[in-house]
Amino acid sequence: MNEEFRHVHRLTPLLRFWTVILAAIAVAAVNINATMLGIAYGWLTAGNILPVILGVAGFIALCGIIWLVSQVWWKATGFRLTDEEISLKKGVLSRQLRTARYDRIQAVDVVESVIARIFRLASVRVETAGGSDSVIEIAFLPRAEAEELRVEVLARAKGEVAVQEEVVEVGAPLVPEIPIARSLAGAALQGSLIGAVAVIIGFLLSPLTWAASVPIIIGIFPTVWGQIDRSWKFTAFLDGDTLNLSYGLADRRRQSIPLHRIHGVTVHQPILWRFFGWWYVKVSVAGYGVDTKQESSSTLLPVGSREQAVALLALVSPLDPEQIEASARPEGATTPTFTSPASARWVSPIDLQQQAVTVLIDAVVVHSGRLARRVKVVAPAHIQELSLTRGPLQQALGLCTVRFDLVPGPVMMAGEDLTPEDGRTLVDTLRQRKLPTPRQETPADAMLHTSPPPPSSTDSSTDAPEAWESAPPQ
Repeated sequence: MNEEFRHVHRLTPLLRFWTVILAAIAVAAVNINATMLGIAYGWLTAGNILPVILGVAGFIALCGIIWLVSQVWWKATGFRLTDEEISLKKGVLSRQLRTARYDRIQAVDVVESVIARIFRLASVRVETAGGSDSVIEIAFLPRAEAEELRVEVLARAKGEVAVQEEVVEVGAPLVPEIPIARSLAGAALQGSLIGAVAVIIGFLLSPLTWAASVPIIIGIFPTVWGQIDRSWKFTAFLDGDTLNLSYGLADRRRQSIPLHRIHGVTVHQPILWRFFGWWYVKVSVAGYGVDTKQESSSTLLPVGSREQAVALLALVSPLDPEQIEASARPEGATTPTFTSPASARWVSPIDLQQQAVTVLIDAVVVHSGRLARRVKVVAPAHIQELSLTRGPLQQALGLCTVRFDLVPGPVMMAGEDLTPEDGRTLVDTLRQRKLPTPRQETPADAMLHTSPPPPSSTDSSTDAPEAWESAPPQ
């Protein structure tokens, strides 16, 4: 099928450079002083309106030139969907064509930035891999068209036929819309914010100037804003085997996460959230990588109840609710397989009684944290590598740490401060895990192996066989 390229919205070039336009307007506004206004007023009162007319005409002409130039860029930008891939072309002097096969697509999101929401527009982000340049962004489209494109791309990625009704979320939500008051309170009760406030108060009470606290305020603002933005009007729906999320204050986002792409989950409760019984849930998603912009994409519950956290844990992990209550309770381990010995009190005096690893048939569970509690769960097949390490202090105390290498993301797991015997037993046990079946190579894959892709294309996959530790058991 030879599909024609479809154009994005005509306002796209201007929205792309809206920050530059706003900066130019701000510079002009700053340079308009009282003297210039007085001169213009004198011209008007004297009946000499020619300079004013010329100024207005020049401004209109400049806007027209900008508009015409932007339309040249607009005509060179387009996207299309064929039977096998989605393509995006752009550029006038330097042209670029990016493609992604449907079987390589990890997720498709709809994002509405602040400026785009004013014009009821949105962009469609197609995630294809975990690299630094793994996103194909189609911007901007009318909101309804962006939703239709998202549904169509997801359906083609699943080998299905898109239907309009899929745009509308149906059924009871896994996470109902989070109240705004809870979002604000959750951000305010983060440990980093409380510590920063204490430091700022100390600065204000000390002989030092108050300006010394400004860098601290600037440093904590992104953390607080991120917490608020990730939880603002957050909802989560389950549609078949895909989890659909909607959230955002400044940039509204509708995101789809296939459940099979989730390779690790953590349930965490900051210390001050314990008074309210709040928890948050984050996951590592294959293909999302470690880009800081994906932090929100990895959050399944920004601030919610224990029941919501356990329900999500049961959905995205190999464990059912009964197994979670028996072996993976967020409050702490109940049937641990390995725990830290008494000698670990010199390196983990507070968390000693909470550090534990529980090995089950289809899951590995790691507990940690006495004040801020945390539980992490991963399927053994999703562990890419194992490493047993011993620092100088651990060697002196007869301890070791077993680290599990997972796909890049917020979930990082390790059996902390174990005895060397327990560490080796844990490594040997997990070496016997069942490995995933390698994906069959297609003719297109063979072509990729023999000839490098164009520099501008994005066509990679994380479905390839993962890197397992191959050393035999000791």
